[in-house]
Amino acid sequence: MNANIILKKKEDAVSPVIGVMLMLVVTIVIAAVVAAFAGGIATDTEPTPNVVLTADAYVNQLTLQSLSGDRLEISKLSVRVYGEDGTQLAEGTFPTNAGTYFTPGAIFKLTFKDGKTLAEGNTVQVVVTSNDKHTVYDKKVLVKKAVPTT
Repeated sequence: MNANIILKKKEDAVSPVIGVMLMLVVTIVIAAVVAAFAGGIATDTEPTPNVVLTADAYVNQLTLQSLSGDRLEISKLSVRVYGEDGTQLAEGTFPTNAGTYFTPGAIFKLTFKDGKTLAEGNTVQVVVTSNDKHTVYDKKVLVKKAVPTT
């Protein structure tokens, strides 16, 4: 009976070694994926502009001023004005004769399409987006009296 016990080979050490190796491989793969995303492999190629804008809403126009920050490409900018209930009241783009960039210190006066006007005393939400994906201005503004057209 002792002869049978001695002849049996112990092979149970192979399984734990393979298990440890598989756990190491899985850990390394997960670490590589996390590092790739943290390093920016899946980020947008165009950074969000960093600007400080101010807006004044009047009955007949919207005045935007760039106070500081990056210059914005005018052809990529759009402006939307929303009422207190969230409905879109006006939409527009910058004038084509305004130049190439909206730089710090520049002031743009935008009139509303189709002769639209805003109601004095109401609060409106002014949203300026760049390239239809980066919001560069999103604030509530009180509508003031009409600015005389010159």
